[in-house]
Amino acid sequence: MSAPQLTGEPPALTLAAAALSHPGRQRAENEDAFGNFADARLFLVADGMGGHNAGEVASAMAIDAIESFFRSFHSEPHQAWPYPVDRSLSLAANLLRNGIKVANDKIREAAAADRSRTRMGTTVVAMAIGEERLAVAHAGDSRAYRFRAGNVKRLTRDHSVAEEMRAARPEMTDEELATFAHRNVVTRALGSKDEIEPAIYVSRVQPGDLFLLCTDGLWSVLADGKIATILREAADLEIACQLLVDAANEAGGPDNITVLLVRAG
Repeated sequence: MSAPQLTGEPPALTLAAAALSHPGRQRAENEDAFGNFADARLFLVADGMGGHNAGEVASAMAIDAIESFFRSFHSEPHQAWPYPVDRSLSLAANLLRNGIKVANDKIREAAAADRSRTRMGTTVVAMAIGEERLAVAHAGDSRAYRFRAGNVKRLTRDHSVAEEMRAARPEMTDEELATFAHRNVVTRALGSKDEIEPAIYVSRVQPGDLFLLCTDGLWSVLADGKIATILREAADLEIACQLLVDAANEAGGPDNITVLLVRAG
């Protein structure tokens, strides 16, 4: 594929980041993984698919593959890309989009080569922050949030049966949705299909913005308002990570919990 004519963004905003992962109270293993690559201004969270083989392998592979691709092609964007470049998107968005596709290929190749890893998969949410903009790419139900001026905004829309049902029937209450047995089934994930198309979100970054990447072990048990309260009251990012994980465990800790916080200065 011909080399894309893309220009990188020199870093300007300073970034501070912290992350924490915990198996939760009801799972023996932790199939989550994260990548806190502040030097590359790249941040990743992945959730190995529950009930599938080797979910912890898939999530770790996703983090490694996306990081490797991002670093290689960020430093030399004019090399041949494995998938077409969307010239309407920034370099960062294209790096995340292609990186997720490459990770999907690697996970599927590993699953095909080892029967013990058949059908392994993972969700992923990836964020890259440049001089003035950020790009988020995701597949599945791991989420990205932004906290600005005391307000919380979810930047991602879950790829799940529940989200599709809400889109089709916006009048549906949480109580009605809870009656559907397969509401939490993920409809898009790395490893599940030959080809994957991550959803992309791009926006400008302001000094003071705080971003949260997390798995469903956090957001499924803590309301957005509770998460926002913890973030407002925490003294620093590491304490905030611990408080979020503690609150999820106090709420039952039914799943693995991973949180990654990034503050733009």
